Amino acid sequence: MRAFLDKKFLLIIILITSCNQTADKSSNIIDNEEKIIEAVFETPIILEDEFKQENTLDDWSEFILLEYNILVLANSITGYLENDFNYLSETLNTLSNYSNNISNSEFQLYQERPEIKGRLKLLNIQIQKTNFNIKDWDKDKGLEELNKILKFYNYSINTIKSILNDDLMN
Repeated sequence: MRAFLDKKFLLIIILITSCNQTADKSSNIIDNEEKIIEAVFETPIILEDEFKQENTLDDWSEFILLEYNILVLANSITGYLENDFNYLSETLNTLSNYSNNISNSEFQLYQERPEIKGRLKLLNIQIQKTNFNIKDWDKDKGLEELNKILKFYNYSINTIKSILNDDLMN
């Protein structure tokens, strides 16, 4: 009888310890790649054609190309979240080139107003930083940095609008 109880006792101990285990925490962790990221980002401000014509901004070719490529970037963000950084590489390279070109612009407004020049240089720095590092970031960080590009662009546009509206008032 004693041998029977020893075997049952051993069986009970095995059952209790195996049933008392908690679930493996690593099985409950969602991998960053599988996590759904909501594409929340700034909407780029677009200057009206009439405003551009009144202020001769439509003659500023570097700015027009930058504006167009910012819109391309904004329309590509959802594709980036569904794919990988390669989806944006050509767009960021093109945007980077146009952002560099604007710093060499001879456009009068750009040359005469340091606040516009400063805003566009900050935009250029953010574009270069994002273009260089996006391959190393996860999607959350990539979206955050892409959103900064759009914010810096909007700051630049608001600065341009403010300066040109003040000039019209005076």
